Amino acid sequence: MYDLARLRDEFPVLSTCIYLDSASTTQTPRRAVDAMCAYFFEYAANHGRGAHHLARKTTERYEETREILGRFLGVDPGHLVFTKNTTDAINMAAHGICWRDGDEVITTALEHHANLLPWMALRGRGVDLKILPQRNGMVDPSDLQEAISSRTRLVAVTHMTNVLGTVQPVDEMAEIAHDAGAMILLDAAQSAGHMPIDVRGFDLVAVPGHKGLLGPQGTGALYVKDYSSLSITCHGGGIVEEVTLDGFTLLPPPARFEPGTPNIPGVIGLGEAIHLVEELGVGEIHRHETRLGEQAFCGLSGISGVEVYSPRGSPVISFNIGGMDPHACAEALDRLRGICVRSGLHCAHPLASSLSPGGTVRASMGCYTTPDEVQVFVDTVDAITRSR
Repeated sequence: MYDLARLRDEFPVLSTCIYLDSASTTQTPRRAVDAMCAYFFEYAANHGRGAHHLARKTTERYEETREILGRFLGVDPGHLVFTKNTTDAINMAAHGICWRDGDEVITTALEHHANLLPWMALRGRGVDLKILPQRNGMVDPSDLQEAISSRTRLVAVTHMTNVLGTVQPVDEMAEIAHDAGAMILLDAAQSAGHMPIDVRGFDLVAVPGHKGLLGPQGTGALYVKDYSSLSITCHGGGIVEEVTLDGFTLLPPPARFEPGTPNIPGVIGLGEAIHLVEELGVGEIHRHETRLGEQAFCGLSGISGVEVYSPRGSPVISFNIGGMDPHACAEALDRLRGICVRSGLHCAHPLASSLSPGGTVRASMGCYTTPDEVQVFVDTVDAITRSR
């Protein structure tokens, strides 16, 4: 197990609160912030533009992060397109695939809006959408096997749900999709950096920078196995070899998918954050967060009047106190002990509202969360419940 006390020195804000909202965004370590400050103060310039030494260093550091992320995911870095976030990555896929009238997309009732709304929007372009049912936070691969057809162009599925933390059988689903001649997109928003994953079995993988990878907001990437499946959706500077008044010639990917000035300091900071995740070890992070999830599950399950929706061991715990509005519970936790949790429908209305009309309270662990913090959280929920 890594040195938790030493790790927490990377995150000064943790001395001021109990942060249990890592499924929304993790905290950013000092080393990533220092790397961003070094960019601004020591060599700030634009990426891929200019022959001077500042521009060269900027480009080198930016592209180093692509190499770091490729190594982390176990893929060719040339197949990684930097994006603003997971939502941006999924929309790049949704709008970049050359759809034909009558094509079909299959997704699930578990999805975050980022992996649901883009496919719903395609209905206006003649694309049909099938939504697989969920049972207790899981999708049965046999439902995909039954739903998939020769018209299915893409299957889009989350790896880990942001509401319940349930992990889906995505490898089996990928086999079913490929056997039917369809592509599969993996939404790795809640799994990348939190648990070991092998993205090579998927055609498209959306990865956020600001969650399990500990990077800053405004960073992410789309892994594209085969660029021939995707067209560019945004035009501008930095993506062309030559432009005349009669037309233009695009650069090879991934450059052709990254027009304009990118989030240079964010991407540089992301590279440093990934180094920290690698030092800790994703397997160790997963074991640590799973133990904390089990501690929270057992503690909350023992409180009369508390309903826990997530499975035992999930590092994402959704629950409610009977008769109490989720937002009121979250506010009480913050007021009483400075405990930061999420409340409401979690940008996953179909799933969250199926648990409770007003959604849930959600506590989510991070690599820096301590058992003592989880115990304070459980004790405070108990105190709130007893005071009602």
